[in-house]
Amino acid sequence: GPAMKRAAVLLSALLLLLPAARAQPSPVTRIQLICALWVWGGSVPYDAAGPFSDVTQEDDGATAVAWAYDLGILLGTGGGRCSPYRPVTREETAVLLRRYAARLGRDTFLPDGVAACNDYEGISPWADDSLYWAADTGLIDWSPGGRLDPGGTLTPDALENILIRFSGLSCP
Repeated sequence: GPAMKRAAVLLSALLLLLPAARAQPSPVTRIQLICALWVWGGSVPYDAAGPFSDVTQEDDGATAVAWAYDLGILLGTGGGRCSPYRPVTREETAVLLRRYAARLGRDTFLPDGVAACNDYEGISPWADDSLYWAADTGLIDWSPGGRLDPGGTLTPDALENILIRFSGLSCP
């Protein structure tokens, strides 16, 4: 069906975006996640002029960053920066996915009682609802020991699995 076709397109796009990471898994960067979401959304042609001082129009991924910023998915890391080449954390991934899901009109409702994790003190206040949502919907796997591991990073394989699951999220 359409979800499988989209997943196949996404997988080939990820292989192109992350070739070095396939050889030796290194953490997915913020710009790689944004590029993957942009590709997932159809690689919409977009003006690469974005608001961040650390992403120029010539940078790979500048189009995706400008697109994500204009959609309200990516707000930056403060001080007019995006920190594109820093590994993206699990809590940042959850926030970006939840904002994108809301933008797509998908259900981001949080039922009561999803915060049953053992490391809630480590979750940033701006990310807690989104990380609980991502874990509750099954987008992001729980870490061993009932932990959400908010500061943990993603491997390319983990990102691939998250985006395949994101394709299957139900509309309201």
